[in-house]
Amino acid sequence: MMRAMAVTAYDEPLSMRDLPTPEIPPGYALLDVAACGVCFSDVKTSRGMMHYSADLALPHVPGHEIAGRVVETNPPGALPEGALVVVYHYWPCGRCAACRRGDETLCSRLEGWAGFTHPGGFQERLAVPVDRLIAVPDSVDPVLAAPMSCAMGTAYRSVVTRGGVRAGSRVGVLGLGGVGIHAAQVALSAGARVIGFDVHPPTLQRAKEIGIDARRSDDEGLVQAAFGETDGEGLDVVVETVGRDETLNLAVELLRPGGRLVGVGYSPTSALTVATPRLVLGELDLVGSRFAHRDDMERAVRLVAAGEVNPVIGLVAPLEDVNDVFEALERGDVVGRAVLDVAGTRHAGSAAGG
Repeated sequence: MMRAMAVTAYDEPLSMRDLPTPEIPPGYALLDVAACGVCFSDVKTSRGMMHYSADLALPHVPGHEIAGRVVETNPPGALPEGALVVVYHYWPCGRCAACRRGDETLCSRLEGWAGFTHPGGFQERLAVPVDRLIAVPDSVDPVLAAPMSCAMGTAYRSVVTRGGVRAGSRVGVLGLGGVGIHAAQVALSAGARVIGFDVHPPTLQRAKEIGIDARRSDDEGLVQAAFGETDGEGLDVVVETVGRDETLNLAVELLRPGGRLVGVGYSPTSALTVATPRLVLGELDLVGSRFAHRDDMERAVRLVAAGEVNPVIGLVAPLEDVNDVFEALERGDVVGRAVLDVAGTRHAGSAAGG
């Protein structure tokens, strides 16, 4: 048996359950879960606020930012025992039109969605397809490895793969939360000139400490300042991680003619509105960016292993304290990512990360 924190009812806190250790089908690996990141998607899944919530069988174990160590594989020897890995939580089918053209994040027949519609990392052990595991060097702390999947992978894809950021690019990142604070670092590692925007004082302070030019996004003079620092043109790329009407509009304002807006944040009620003369005559690129491909995650892992990007972890807590972590997220008390120390290697409430 193993411990798990599970959703038993959407109007109740997660509760501790003793569950059987998962079986290992052919092509799968059994992991000892070391750590699991916590983000608002986990909160929404646990509160019944996702599009699949009505059909989700309860009890359900959430948690999609999973780092663990390989216990065994079926067949044996597919991965080294004890290897540190992170889980690519999309399990694309490999057969639909999207998968065949290489768009695995747009798979129309997902075989699994770990932590969302399928069991996730708020438990001590998990069975995962071998080809959905990304190797992590042993030099990386597993607590820091957990956000490499969603937070870091999403950040890398939005900046490099979808945003096309390169040396000399002038980049803005709107929202320096779990994805944004890492997106700004990825852009810096690519040689870009980066401005990060947020309104949360502790987040702005932490961003400055790790070398990000961090500014308040509610400063009335921020657009004028950005244009003044770019010879009156505006920014080449703006990565928008908030998904609110006002921040989407601000992102468009900050762009130069021919610039690119990369949308990462979203909500069911927000909408991006761009005047057609601005869009057409200004030749703006409006690009969406959803999670990451496996090669994006591998590149993000290499950046962390090389010390070019430092995971920002504002809260580390034991598995059984996940409800307290949810409350901290809802209060806005977490800088960067919160992580559950499932294996019990850290002290509850401790801060960690670069």
